[in-house]
Amino acid sequence: MRTKEDHYKKISILISFFATLMILITIIASVIALSESQLLVKVSVGCFIILLFSMLYIYMYFFNRDLFKQKNKLLLFICIYVIMMIVVVAMNKLPYLLIPISIAGMLIAIMIDSRLGIMTNMLLTIVGLLVSGNGIDFFIFYMISGTLSCLVITKAKRRNKIVFVAGYLSIVNIILVVLINLYQHGSFVEFNVTDVFYGVLNAVFSVIITIGSLPLWETLFDVSTPLKLLELTNSDQKLIQRLLLEAPGTYHHSQMVSNLAQTAANDIGANALLARTGALYHDIGKLKNPMYFTENQDGVNPHDELDPVSSAKIIINHVGDGVKLATENHLPKAVRSIIREHQGDTLVKYFYFKAKESSDGFDVDEDDFRYAGPKPQTNEAAIIMLADCTEAYIRSLHESKRTLGNIEKCIEEIINSKFSEGQLSECNLKIKELPVIAGSFMKVYNGLYHERVKYPDNKVGGNEVVDNNK
Repeated sequence: MRTKEDHYKKISILISFFATLMILITIIASVIALSESQLLVKVSVGCFIILLFSMLYIYMYFFNRDLFKQKNKLLLFICIYVIMMIVVVAMNKLPYLLIPISIAGMLIAIMIDSRLGIMTNMLLTIVGLLVSGNGIDFFIFYMISGTLSCLVITKAKRRNKIVFVAGYLSIVNIILVVLINLYQHGSFVEFNVTDVFYGVLNAVFSVIITIGSLPLWETLFDVSTPLKLLELTNSDQKLIQRLLLEAPGTYHHSQMVSNLAQTAANDIGANALLARTGALYHDIGKLKNPMYFTENQDGVNPHDELDPVSSAKIIINHVGDGVKLATENHLPKAVRSIIREHQGDTLVKYFYFKAKESSDGFDVDEDDFRYAGPKPQTNEAAIIMLADCTEAYIRSLHESKRTLGNIEKCIEEIINSKFSEGQLSECNLKIKELPVIAGSFMKVYNGLYHERVKYPDNKVGGNEVVDNNK
């Protein structure tokens, strides 16, 4: 059995390999670029590079530690960095405004994290400055342009926004070129219009290459981008259509869970789009046996004909069936993980206690009634677990008991129950965020069960009276 020590050991080995590989590649690339420089210059550049990477690793340790658990994203990060490092070295003899350094920051901002994208852009800018021999103009241009690129590109969640992003960054680059010229020369006498053209070219091609290459990165490294997630939330997606037609109860349950999860993820600063997408697909495994799940039954319960162990097996298998279906339909790894983790290793209590009641004193193996896990590893998966339980429980209440007061109590009990069972122990949710999640769920239910304004009764034709509150 794997222990936590083994797990941490593997992570440490991975970090060491990652650190060594990137430093070596950067130093080798720098030595090649500085082949005509003196030895001490090369040594000083090598020392600068080691210091810069130390800074990057400290940053990742404190702010992106989860990246070390996600091998596909870690490998993606290394590949983007290495490719861009080679590009910087290969183009260091060209006018600096043509080097597309911003691409690395934008790709990492979209697929991993915008802050890490900014850090990577900063590192590549400084390394590029060291190996190219350019001056402060190089540093100012790429620090400002690259940082803004990382921030703006993450807002381009629809492909039709790409033109606006390219236009915005072109304007920023033009302003930077003009300001750098004024700073260096104090006038427009030596202003070169070609620099403006290079700045615009840099912005446009960087955005086009970034967005255009996303499908390739998504396929090679199995990562989910905002554009991909938005496509998956579209109601005409094949699996969502199948849920609507073959398991309508599960479809409506998933829609409600997605509203709850998205609101909560927004409120605690988690990935709201991933939470929404994961929630829409978390129960697709029920498509295999839709009528064995309460929300799809129409008065006939097939479990009446089964023993508790067989019933529990069908319920538990919906997680594995969901992962299999997600893999066959090429859903991103992040969504597949949510499907796998949304039940954690909880007990199917109803059938477990039913089995105990009918056991005539014989032992009932609890493992036969427990999901295989793992427990939620991310905040998004944990939120979906809570939203899933909340929605199912509230929906099971008799209509007369679905008051806002009762709903609030139920939400609090469900969250406390999952916390005390240890289902939230492997994600990064903080205790202080649990009341925020409860409040987010209540915001959704407040909108759903708010009191309607009583309209005056109307008469529609003849003497028929229509009560608008019915």
